[in-house]
This record gives sequence, C-alpha cells and structure tokens, in this order.
Amino acid sequence: MTLPVLMYHAVGTPMPARLADLTVPPALLAEQLAALTEAGYALLGLSDALAAHADGRAAVALTFDDAYADFVENATGVLATAGAGATLYVPTRDLGGTASWLADGAASLPLMSASDVVDVAAEGIEVGSHGAVHVPMDVLRPVTAAAQLGESRVVLEDLVQRPVVAFCYPHGYHARRLRRQVAAAGYEHACAIGHRLHTTGQDRYAVPRLHVTADHDPEALVDLVARGPGGLRPLAKRAATPAWRTARRVALRTTGRTWT
Repeated sequence: MTLPVLMYHAVGTPMPARLADLTVPPALLAEQLAALTEAGYALLGLSDALAAHADGRAAVALTFDDAYADFVENATGVLATAGAGATLYVPTRDLGGTASWLADGAASLPLMSASDVVDVAAEGIEVGSHGAVHVPMDVLRPVTAAAQLGESRVVLEDLVQRPVVAFCYPHGYHARRLRRQVAAAGYEHACAIGHRLHTTGQDRYAVPRLHVTADHDPEALVDLVARGPGGLRPLAKRAATPAWRTARRVALRTTGRTWT
C-alpha cells in the first residue's frame, strides 16, 4: 500500500518567478481538496494519515511547510470547509519574523506569530517542528543539531500544550545520523521531500512527499496521488545526495554558510 503525502508551502502569497512553485492560490487549493475527497480519500494530518494507512484506509496526508502567515489568512478556512486535517511545520526561532532563508525578494515574507500557532492548533491542525532554525540540518555538528531539535520541540509543546511528534527536515536534507537524532528527541516521524509515494514498511523518519504546485489542476493532482510522479527525478536526486551532502558540509566548515 502507498500513502500520498502532499507538500504545500504558501497559500495565496505571490512569489518571485524562481520560487513560483512554492505557492498555490486558495481557490485552487479548495478545488484540489474537493477532487481528492470525491476520489475517496480522507484528508488528514500526517500522524492521523500514518495511522489510517496502517489500518488499510485510503488517506492523503496534507503538510504545509514554513508557517507562512497566509496559512492563517487563506488556508485554514479552505481546510475547514473541506473537512480536512493537516500538519503545519514551524521553524520556531523565526516565529513572528520573515522567511529569511528565501532569496529573490521573498526573504521579507511574513511568518505566523506564536499566538497564530496556538490558534491553529486549537482548530485541530497538527503542529510539527521545522527545526529551531530553517537551515539544512544534515551538515550541522551533531551537538548543534541535537540542541535545535530539542529546543524546537520544547517551544512548540509549551505553545500548543500537547505532545509534538511530527518533524520536517528544513530543505528536505537528512542523513542516517540525523534521523536517529530526530527519534531520540522524541519525534515519532519526520518528512523529507523525496518526490515519491510513502510505502508500507518505509522508514517513518524519512517519509517522502509529493510537491504540489499551482500547475496541478484537480485532475492532475488526483493522478499524482494515485500513481506518483513519473520520470527519473526521484532516482536521480537520491543518487546525487551523498556527493552533494559532502560539498555542503565542506562549504559550511570553510565559509560558515549552509548551502541549499
């Protein structure tokens, strides 16, 4: 069995051309969710979707990265109308700030505040961690990664007053050591990107997702959920990962910058 896990970012906020695939209009999101419901899928946050998947139920997990302010303004109403759950991944030190990790003029995009996180959690949205800082964590020193994993979870649990068990790797980068650290920090599962369907028995600390963009009309999204992405992109990305991680680790230690 497969579990489609959808990855969204901004909802309705215009992005620079190079980052246009990071935003989906609210009206299109509503159409996508309606089509998935009509196709027979339960629309859930990731923790609930993993449980449904284990029970053999047809579900799609909805995940939203980065905690853009437009999630509150544009997404929560669409989700409520669709009767859909979702998991929101929050970079905790950036709450109330801007998406400083983005380029091309998008670094000033506003993020949710701490009180916004409290409000969406009260509405039934699962709140997960996107790290304390939105940087690639697989190249951080182990002590730094462990500290940020713990810090973020403590901050979020203090806000939402419930266990935070969901984690999402910033920029999608992960490695075996980091996956072990995520588990040791108390998280029960973690998302990467992956560009493929999650399958039964696959590592819960490397859950792959399907990137949804404004180019996915409802029919195209239902097809993506049913079949997964075509082409060789997932295989090519996995093959290139070790060499690219080494290059990024060297860059961090020589320039102090975390390449993405």
